[in-house]
Amino acid sequence: MAASLLGPAGLFTAAALHNRGDVLQDGAERIARTANVMDEHARKVFETGELVLGRVDDRIRGTTWSEIAASETSAFLAELEASLEQVVSIWVTDAQGVVRAGSQPWDAAMTIAHRDFFQVQRERNAGNYVSVAFWGRVTGVASFAISRRRSTPDGQFDGIIHLALSPEYFANTYAGAAPGNGQAAVLLRSDGEILARKPFYAEGQARLSSDSPFLRQMAVTPAGGSFSGLSRRDGIERAYAFRKVGRYPVYVIFGVDKAVLLSRWRGNLILYGAVACMAAVLLLRISLLALRGVQAERTTTQRLREALTDLQRETAQREAAEARVRQAQKMEAVGQLTGGIAHDFNNLLMAVLGSLQLLRKRLPAGDEKAARLLENAVQGAQRGASLTQRLLAFSRGQALRPRAVNLAELVCGMADLLRSSLGAGVRVLTRFPSALPRALVDANQLELALLNLAMNARDAMQGQGDLSIRARDEYLHEGEAGELDVGTYVVLSVTDTGEGMDERTLARCVEPFFTTRGVGKGTGLGLSMVHGLAEQSGGRLVLRSQKGRGTTAELWLPGAKFGLQVTQIEDSSTAANGSPLASRNRRAVLVVDDDPLVLSTTVSMLEDMGHRVLEAQSGQRALELLHSNEDVEVVLTDQVMPTMTGMDLAAELRRLRPTLHVMIGAGYAEHSELLRFGLTLLCKPYSQTQLAAAINACPISDSSNVDTTSQPKSIDVQLRTSYAGNSSS
Repeated sequence: MAASLLGPAGLFTAAALHNRGDVLQDGAERIARTANVMDEHARKVFETGELVLGRVDDRIRGTTWSEIAASETSAFLAELEASLEQVVSIWVTDAQGVVRAGSQPWDAAMTIAHRDFFQVQRERNAGNYVSVAFWGRVTGVASFAISRRRSTPDGQFDGIIHLALSPEYFANTYAGAAPGNGQAAVLLRSDGEILARKPFYAEGQARLSSDSPFLRQMAVTPAGGSFSGLSRRDGIERAYAFRKVGRYPVYVIFGVDKAVLLSRWRGNLILYGAVACMAAVLLLRISLLALRGVQAERTTTQRLREALTDLQRETAQREAAEARVRQAQKMEAVGQLTGGIAHDFNNLLMAVLGSLQLLRKRLPAGDEKAARLLENAVQGAQRGASLTQRLLAFSRGQALRPRAVNLAELVCGMADLLRSSLGAGVRVLTRFPSALPRALVDANQLELALLNLAMNARDAMQGQGDLSIRARDEYLHEGEAGELDVGTYVVLSVTDTGEGMDERTLARCVEPFFTTRGVGKGTGLGLSMVHGLAEQSGGRLVLRSQKGRGTTAELWLPGAKFGLQVTQIEDSSTAANGSPLASRNRRAVLVVDDDPLVLSTTVSMLEDMGHRVLEAQSGQRALELLHSNEDVEVVLTDQVMPTMTGMDLAAELRRLRPTLHVMIGAGYAEHSELLRFGLTLLCKPYSQTQLAAAINACPISDSSNVDTTSQPKSIDVQLRTSYAGNSSS
């Protein structure tokens, strides 16, 4: 009976002592980590202060005091101060302590000759000197300063540059880094002057006495350490950790009330006591042997349950992975199928819509019922055309509309959309060179891709962090371009400060339907769509990421100066009665298409417009007709044909007759090579209005003056090519 009572009591005592040590050790580690964060923050603030002083010194070096006193210098200081939250003000004073330039308005009769940071620099060159805390007479807020001496060419004292830092900024930062009660954070000069503290005291900071435990401990371990002590201000015992801030004579100190640290331990004592009491009661009621048997049985059962749960979870994960693979394979097959269907369907719609448009002109006047039925047929065919566009978008075979895009203007135009989509916690930083070339890309698709990347970055940063959007131009030479063409590319990069990706995730992130988000929070198509846009535009997507260090996505796009744009004819010019544009000149047109229905319909539409039309069902037949018909001015050819494609035919026609105008009719615009030639592109099904506009846009040429025998055997197709020059962002 005694053993049943003393055993749990002894275990309780041992566990309590051990847990107390663990709690204090864990608290000491958390205090040390917080002190490290404070040290890193303070180092960056002081280093930034040095950079600001250096930048001001560079600005006014070699200038006279009258030039320094000009309003431009103060405006420059005000602009610097406005971009730095930790800076209260920036000042330039002469050798008498009179302010000559400042980031804020000041009294011209004011002098700072009594300030310690001025007196120290006047006596000697103290480098970047950190002053005591003081109350700013101009700003009206608590501050401490970093000053730098200015000297004449012969080494004489010629004034100082100093910036005032905000103790309240440090206090707010410390409050955010370590929220909670019973905590104290101090920014301390090595001689005991308190520069900033949490909680913040606006009336000023105090100075530690020479026998302070802080100063004694700093003398023992100058680089940093930890200790416990009783605060003379509030009489609370705290555990402290301190660090020296780089090469500066400044320390950061963070302390936590020991009573707060031990509050978790006291809560654990209640749990331990309850467990000990229950054990004592059980020991009194049953024998130790029975208790051990029961415990062993329960342990075995729990392990079996955990093993079963793990097996079920692994089975579910494997089944889900297999389902995703099957889904990806299915979607790839569906994408290929829909692209082929869209091509054939566009050819059918071409014949249907063209015939209906011609039939509309031949209806007898006043037959409203027939006109209504015809209009219903036209609308149905147009719905079919809309359906093919959705199918092409799904299979990434949609016709892009590339043009010369100023990336700086595009990103600026998306500013409101990005702010509303990313939320207040994400800061967007942009940087664009002034001489950045324009990119050859579909602007609407690029905006969607940039929004996808920004949303991914926001999720990776959990709604808090910096998103940097930058651009640069790169020239790829022979041997380093890889799968890309040699030439100039504009690189748009999006960098976040999120959690990053490991190598396994990075290798799969552009796969369709792959996502690291939870169920229902993502489709896994965002990066694959961006990848598809880059590939289809003649560029590439490059991703770099490290776990815990963020991600950078680079979108390489061909420069407009080296990329050739495709001219697409829009159905935008229609007369009031719906008739197509009138033909300006009667032309001789050669139509090439392997589909008899499309060929017949196109020929009928051209003849209806008054043109003389020749027709061919293959590229070879078209070349034969061209040899025997010297007056042919325009060739309209299908792209997808057996033996000889439309691009192949265009290259051969250009070789034979360079002045000949060639147009491509495409029902499935997936081929990226169309983007590299300046051919007029008619997307099937095109209307008679579009066809008329394309024909009327062709320049009138005198083919009789062309000596085809003297032409080179291979001429690149560069008809209707547009070049975009450099522009300022």
